[in-house]
Amino acid sequence: MRRSAKLSVITSVTAATLAAGIALAPSASADPFRCGSAGSDPRAWCAYVKDSPNGLTIRTGPGTGYSRAGTLNNGQRIEIDCWGYGSSVGGYNIWAKLYSPSGNRWVSDLYLTTGRIQNFLSQC
Repeated sequence: MRRSAKLSVITSVTAATLAAGIALAPSASADPFRCGSAGSDPRAWCAYVKDSPNGLTIRTGPGTGYSRAGTLNNGQRIEIDCWGYGSSVGGYNIWAKLYSPSGNRWVSDLYLTTGRIQNFLSQC
């Protein structure tokens, strides 16, 4: 195969791969990051709350039907243990389980800067 044909194939495959990945992630997302010394575990993943109109409600389980357990403000950094499926919020049903010594604490991943959380964290 000629060099220009190889380059064309690589470019096409790369473009298709990127397009598929972008289509799966929620809009306006970014990747989670290692918490480092600011977290309970330097290897843990952190993210920020974003675009939540009235603050992000913390729930005792992965869904809006679970009890409220607090509120997070936009820009607040959180530590995430794992993710799970829950009730749909804005058409997105992925929820993030927060690190919390006081029990189960969950938030809708729609309002976090996690991007495609499934690529970084394990399912609960």
